[in-house]
Order: sequence, then structure tokens, then C-alpha cells
Amino acid sequence: MSNEVVLLVEDDESIRELVRLYLQASGFQVREAEDTRQAQAVMLIEQPDMVLLDILLPDGSGLELCQIWRQSGIHVPVLFLSCKNDTEDMIAGLDLGGDDYVTKPFDPNLLISRVKAHLRRRSMQGENSKALLSPKGLIEPLTKREREMLHMIKAGYTNQEIALHYQISIGTVKGYNNQLFSKLGAKNRTHAIMLATQFGFFT
Repeated sequence: MSNEVVLLVEDDESIRELVRLYLQASGFQVREAEDTRQAQAVMLIEQPDMVLLDILLPDGSGLELCQIWRQSGIHVPVLFLSCKNDTEDMIAGLDLGGDDYVTKPFDPNLLISRVKAHLRRRSMQGENSKALLSPKGLIEPLTKREREMLHMIKAGYTNQEIALHYQISIGTVKGYNNQLFSKLGAKNRTHAIMLATQFGFFT
């Protein structure tokens, strides 16, 4: 039995049961939620390795829930499930921090393949991040400016405020950010702070 836990957030009981059976048959442990409230509770108690998240839920939007998680520093892979196949909805989901998007009805076997692919990628990224973030691997190669900017990002400074502080353009600030995020293996500002904190950069 796999130790990987998948949180399935879906209000349609028939779809939830079908996906659960396929996930369990593939060796995953499954936690279920019917709405955003239950999903938040599961996330607080046991952070899963991946989330399958319906967009239209009885008490809110899966898009907003994903955004809340990302802003809180939770970066488990999120695959949206939706009956909508509009390109704008797909883009919105990905822009808010989602990793993938599957429209209903879907082939359960294809869904499971996507879950496995994201978890493999997450595992590889995790190993690489740990190697890079070791004191000898990542923190020392940061330049003085990158270290300063990391502290400013943690303090809540915007790109514009950082640009004014150093008397440089916002484009230059974004360039520094990209270099910094690349070294950290981070997706964005919040993720960068989370990773740097986890490995003791600010202590």
C-alpha cells in the first residue's frame, strides 16, 4: 500500500465513489471532502500529497480554495475537476496555483495516470530541493543582493518598493527574483519564503 495520500474534493457522490475506487486500486490512500469546509479541515489535520479539487462546490469555489492554500504556503499539487471546458476557466485555475485541469466526464484511467505523473514530479523536485537547499548546496551561492531581497520579500515589500529602495527598474527586480527563485527551486515569492524558512535561512 502506498503511503501517498490524495484528497478528493467532490460533491457528486457517484463521481467521488468512482474516483476513490480507482485511486485505492492504484494503491493510494484517499481522504474525501464534499465542500470547501471539509477540505480545509482535512488539509489542516493531514496535509495530503495531492488534491483532486472540483471547482463548483456547495459552499464556495475550488478556485478560491486553491488560492487560499497557495497564499498560506501550501503547495501540494492540485488537479482541478470541472464540467466547464472553457479556456478562460482553465487559465484562471492554473493562474491561481493549480497544476492541472481535467474536464468531466473523464476517463478514470487517464486521471490516475495524471495523478501518478504529478506525484513523481513532486518527488523528484523534493529531492532536488533538499539537495540544493542544504547549507553547502544552495544558501551560500546566493549573492549579497539576493540575500537582501529575500529578507525584503519576507518583510512584505512589493517589487515596486524594492525597485525604489535600490533605485533600479521593476524589470531588474523581476530578474533578480527569477534568479533567486531558480536557486531556491521556488514557484513564487510565498514558496521561496517557505523553502528558505524550512531550511533555516532566516535563523
